[in-house]
Amino acid sequence: MINVGIVGSEGYTVAELYSLVIKHPDVDLRMIYSPWRSGMNVSELYHDLHSMRTLRFTDEADFEGLDVLFICLPSGMSRAFLESHPLPEGIRVIDFGHEHRHSVDADKTFVYGLVEAYKDEIIDAQYVSVPGSFAEAVELPLLPLAREGLLQSDLHIHCVSGKTQAFARPEKDKGLSYEAIFDQMHVYSPFSHHQQDEIYRTLSDLQEGGFHKEISMIPMRGGFNRGMYSTIYMNSPLTAEEAEKMYTDFFDPSAFVYITDEYPDVRDTQNTNNTLIHLTKLDDKLLIVSSMDNLMKGAAGTAIHIMNTMFRLVETTGLELKFTSY
Repeated sequence: MINVGIVGSEGYTVAELYSLVIKHPDVDLRMIYSPWRSGMNVSELYHDLHSMRTLRFTDEADFEGLDVLFICLPSGMSRAFLESHPLPEGIRVIDFGHEHRHSVDADKTFVYGLVEAYKDEIIDAQYVSVPGSFAEAVELPLLPLAREGLLQSDLHIHCVSGKTQAFARPEKDKGLSYEAIFDQMHVYSPFSHHQQDEIYRTLSDLQEGGFHKEISMIPMRGGFNRGMYSTIYMNSPLTAEEAEKMYTDFFDPSAFVYITDEYPDVRDTQNTNNTLIHLTKLDDKLLIVSSMDNLMKGAAGTAIHIMNTMFRLVETTGLELKFTSY
């Protein structure tokens, strides 16, 4: 069994992580460190986690005996936590914070956790950073083109996220109110989203010779609870048949990425760790449409995928989940 600890207690992502960890057949959840919730039963905060009735948050930063530690703290707090909490030698760290994506600390080198691109590096890594949800929703659909050196034009990107991407999880309500989710859609941080730089650096690393074109990205929050829907278009010399074959061949070994014959619906990937991708070619434009769950493939599901890869488990272990649309 893999002895696991979790740092953090706030938000939808960490709740999703709890659920995946306790259901994982090869994991023993030993502790959840959250000083500000110390003594509280986990199921008191997250009412859907009744199977965790005996597990309480702790303020004791004792990480001895753990094989892996998930750090799931509010944005900007991960580096400070690691600086103030010395960890046992050999413990492996999977961090959700943006501070360690494509960064090198004085004594810790973090591998970027896009498993489909960095699997070999992740297997031997001690520190791995989970990609941002928007970043992963863009990087995965562009991965085959980057590997072939075919990202040679400006990228036009439109990503719509579910409301759980931005809202803190309510403590008393059972979920987001109707007014907070539906009949609303708005743009935020156009052309300047903080994960745009993460995307640029990933593509530059993946493509031989780097990526030197412009990225125009318009993020939106949509009128649905969970999901991430992205459309990307660019100039491309590939024919429709060439693009289809390239993507099918590239993702054929993938555990979670599928090329579809029709445009995916955001419901097709909700509550799963799958990504669906559809390609369309019109004249010189290549359109790539993809769908994933922002809390699963875009966050907690990828973190479990990273852990499975680290410990050489079957990649789908603990992640073979049934989607909820019909």
